[in-house]
Amino acid sequence: MWCLIHLLLPPQGRWFWRVRRNRVLDNYPMPIGHFWRGLPGDIDAAYERHDGRFVFFKGSQYWLFREANLEPGYPQELMDYGRDIPYDKIDTAIWWEPSGFTYFFKGDWYWRFNEHSRAADQDYPKPISVWGTSVPSSPKGAFLSDDGAYTYFYKGTKYWKFDNHRMKSEPGYPKSILRDFMGCNVDLNPDRDTDVDPGRKWPDRPPFNPDAGRDKDKDKDKDKDKDKEKEKDKEQDNTNDVDFKEETEEKTNEVDVVLKIDETERTMNIIMVTVPLVLVLCILGLIYAIINTLQRKGAPKYLVHCKRSLQDWV
Repeated sequence: MWCLIHLLLPPQGRWFWRVRRNRVLDNYPMPIGHFWRGLPGDIDAAYERHDGRFVFFKGSQYWLFREANLEPGYPQELMDYGRDIPYDKIDTAIWWEPSGFTYFFKGDWYWRFNEHSRAADQDYPKPISVWGTSVPSSPKGAFLSDDGAYTYFYKGTKYWKFDNHRMKSEPGYPKSILRDFMGCNVDLNPDRDTDVDPGRKWPDRPPFNPDAGRDKDKDKDKDKDKDKEKEKDKEQDNTNDVDFKEETEEKTNEVDVVLKIDETERTMNIIMVTVPLVLVLCILGLIYAIINTLQRKGAPKYLVHCKRSLQDWV
């Protein structure tokens, strides 16, 4: 069972709290539009039906949600929700588990609505005074305790407690909903109208923002976009420089040739040329050394013998 308290932070009606065991759960309040997509702000009333669907009212229209998903075809007009209920506005709605009926409150009157027949019961509306002092005029919201023993009605920063078993109002109310449910330290004056309270104090921690991580991602994307724009600007500047050079060359008939040499490739070319030259020089030096050696030692003996033999033969 959910409890929606949606009137305690400006701008009015754009936040909601989830309450369990008379305390607000962590990470709340949360913007209404971030959880229930398609729901407008500043709603009039909301309640969870017996079938688990959520119904939100604003003016003469209502929205039907299954969990956090808006059902197709909504919003619709209040006159389509059921017969003999207020068709212009609903201040508070609650499915009352002790009786199995839904109760609509508006001004000083309330209606008992049958979810199966989709119509208000006969002899309704009735005055709110039937509930004793537990229900203020034009209440803003209502919810059941976890055990179903009590019903809480609230308006502004005040809340009232109704005993479902004894069908009586609990004494000592209204009390501060800020202090008892929100954990705020406030001194509530029950005689003061808290719907418009300039001295209102809110929790120290800021409301939970489920888009915080998205905002950071958006900032990163913006930084990336800025870097891309800078790169585009640089490319544009380079393009402009090339265009300017081309225009200058056309006018002066002079061409600037820019050679970009790869240092590694140039080094390899030098090595490939130098090594063969060194080898050739080494070979030539070796041949020269051999010739000098032969000249110093004279002709070999077998050449001299051959020469004498030829002379004798002649």
